Amino acid sequence: MAEQKKKKKKKIADKKNATKITLSTDEETDEADIDEEDEEGGMYLEKEDVLVIYKALKNYKPGTDDEKMVYEMLLEQVEETLIVDYKVKLPGVRW
Repeated sequence: MAEQKKKKKKKIADKKNATKITLSTDEETDEADIDEEDEEGGMYLEKEDVLVIYKALKNYKPGTDDEKMVYEMLLEQVEETLIVDYKVKLPGVRW
């Protein structure tokens, strides 16, 4: 019983050190009254998780023009998250 309480406390503490990531569809972005706090879904990623995603993106080579466009957008967003939210200094990135 005591172990379950510790796990719940740990989950809450992890959210303070994590960034919430939500994915939205085009339909959701068209709605003007979306409040970020009221959105359901999403997930919390800690610094180490975002670094793993960043390293995977850096090693990925897009094949088509569409993939390249999405790749560049995702890489920029992940870099921004690391720099702004986690204060990570990335080599070769000037922000």
